Amino acid sequence: MEILIAEDEIRIADSLKKNFLQSGHHAIIAKDGEETLSMLHKIQFDLLLLDWRMPKLSGLEVCRKIRSGGSEIPIILLTALTDISNKVEALNAGADDYITKPFSFTEVMARINAVARRYKSSANSIVFGDNTLNLITRVVTTPKTQIKLTDKEFDLLKFFLDNRGIIISKELICEKVWNLPFSPKTNIVEAAVKNLRKKLEETTEQKFIKTIYGEGYIFFGD
Repeated sequence: MEILIAEDEIRIADSLKKNFLQSGHHAIIAKDGEETLSMLHKIQFDLLLLDWRMPKLSGLEVCRKIRSGGSEIPIILLTALTDISNKVEALNAGADDYITKPFSFTEVMARINAVARRYKSSANSIVFGDNTLNLITRVVTTPKTQIKLTDKEFDLLKFFLDNRGIIISKELICEKVWNLPFSPKTNIVEAAVKNLRKKLEETTEQKFIKTIYGEGYIFFGD
């Protein structure tokens, strides 16, 4: 992800940039509102992390200019202001989210991932990482190719995506995916998870499904 950090506090900006780079993203810093708008005209960014109080042009002014110009780039405002009226003002200016200082990088990434999903996903698809599950064709599209799924693999993947980051028991998978009120003595769940995991890992070279022994499975993938 290409991220523009519009923040005049060097310590905060440098810390964010360092963490983004360590997380596999690319980040550039803009130190005031005018420089932010200039960079947005020159470079295609995936997201703007925008400080509210900056020199030359405030974050709100930058946000309004971006939206009035027709850009739909995801914008998250950073501010020390905590009043609910400030949050309303930020959202009305066109921001997609609002983070109050001080913040942790974990919170920043969680907000970024949530905003990115809203932009990438539609009623007919679910995005995970660089991949998209089409809910109509039941095909996973990756940057390199497409993955065809069986009916149960599709149902299983969608159930994982709807519950990503949560440990899901084999019994619950049986109930929700196979419509069985109990866990059968056969290994249908294990077999289906194994086949789905193999298809995803061989094609994307990423590990999305982790087995939590004695508890079930957990799906990672924003």
